[in-house]
Amino acid sequence: MQAFGIQETGGAVDVLVAFDTPVPELRPRDVLIRIVSCAMNPVDTKLRSLPTPPTKILGWDGAGVVEALGPEAKRFKVGDKVYCAGSHIRNGTNADLVAVDERIVGYAPCSVTATVASSVPLVVLTVWEGLEQLGLNPKAPLTSDKTLLMLPGAGGVGSYGIQVAKMCGVKVIATASRPESEKACKEMGADFVINHKEPLKPQLEALGISGVDFIYDAVSFESYADQFFDIIKPFGKIVTITAIGSASLDKFKPKAVSVCFEFMFARALWESEDMEHQSEILNDAAALIDAGKLKTPIWKVLPWSLDSLREAHTLQESGAAIGKIVMTKESGSNL
Repeated sequence: MQAFGIQETGGAVDVLVAFDTPVPELRPRDVLIRIVSCAMNPVDTKLRSLPTPPTKILGWDGAGVVEALGPEAKRFKVGDKVYCAGSHIRNGTNADLVAVDERIVGYAPCSVTATVASSVPLVVLTVWEGLEQLGLNPKAPLTSDKTLLMLPGAGGVGSYGIQVAKMCGVKVIATASRPESEKACKEMGADFVINHKEPLKPQLEALGISGVDFIYDAVSFESYADQFFDIIKPFGKIVTITAIGSASLDKFKPKAVSVCFEFMFARALWESEDMEHQSEILNDAAALIDAGKLKTPIWKVLPWSLDSLREAHTLQESGAAIGKIVMTKESGSNL
């Protein structure tokens, strides 16, 4: 099969190359997926620069069709349309075929193309799992008046974070630093939008908000820790997908604030007992998309090629994306 990947470590996009490689061998609970479309995430550009095996296929978002099953795989059948985010310690979706454990694969939404479906898995899993760590559940919304700060609101995680948090029954304050990203936040359903490049507390106070109950950080806990302490309510909860770095968690103790990490790959990495929960989340998300309750913002669609993949990496690193960047084999895809 053909694949795109890296055969040497490097930060530049020209380390991405095309090559022929054997079809992946299936582990007992794997499904073999013929990829129709894949999408970009920050993890792709980060792993491109890390030490790798002799050959590494990147890509941790994809949609396609089940082509074969491992001997113990029972959740799907050949021909099923599926989507997944995969595991960062295995080869990814920048290839004709990818092997993925069935417990982290979901049925693709029926109402959208594979191009659209491929843009969803990693971000919706990251958002859903992170909100669960905050004690929030889109299937059991709160009835009390609680507030959540989504930082930032217009990227891949933020655009889904706003929507799913609203389903959890909380008031959402999103952050944006440009007019176009502010508009995107409002279109996703944010109740308020403030600028994360300006002090947060005065902006919240100007809205009549003295503090927030929850914070979902997808920017930099290290950079915002002091501001988070100032705005989080006592007994509040913070989830971050970033590093703590030099920030101290001790300062949050007097407020009894809970700080936790979200790492979408954790279930697959450790093969946790509830690994199949990711499949359940993907199926729930697909149902929401099919019901018209979950928007799927895509910023740019590129044809399937090495040049497109290099362009996608460059665009992802630009920080200008509003929604997802997708590379697809579908022609004339209806977004």
